[in-house]
Amino acid sequence: MDHSGQEKLIVTLAAALFVALGMVSVYFGTYFYSDIQSIRRRGLKTEGILLRYERRGTRTENMKGIFVVPIVQFKTSTGKTFIVEGKVDNADVLQNICDRGDPIEIIYDPNNPENAVINTFAELWFVPLLFWIVGVGFIVVPPFTIWRHYRRRQK
Repeated sequence: MDHSGQEKLIVTLAAALFVALGMVSVYFGTYFYSDIQSIRRRGLKTEGILLRYERRGTRTENMKGIFVVPIVQFKTSTGKTFIVEGKVDNADVLQNICDRGDPIEIIYDPNNPENAVINTFAELWFVPLLFWIVGVGFIVVPPFTIWRHYRRRQK
């Protein structure tokens, strides 16, 4: 195999790897989306109370944490109390509109109230959108880049 053939093989394999990773990312985005939609469809809405914001992530000298999540307490229709922790850092938005003790809407699975989500755009959509955007980028960009590279070489 000559140098050009080896280069084409390596670039094609690298592109295929990115496409495969992109497909896996799109799959996980769809998985997380269907999980959230399942809670939204069969879940019950209730008002919880914002207890506090907590920092999550690795601590460094300059930062207390990488991101901040809301901690919300809520009661089920049967009167049991549960605590739900935000999954994404939407505290910047919430801190501008919610103080400790303020009500926040929760959606919870009546069969498993520990499976609950804070009803905000960030909590419901951030993770699936992130996986979808990264996945589509991995699927589209490498083949386009290869096509453009070889098209330029032909000129």
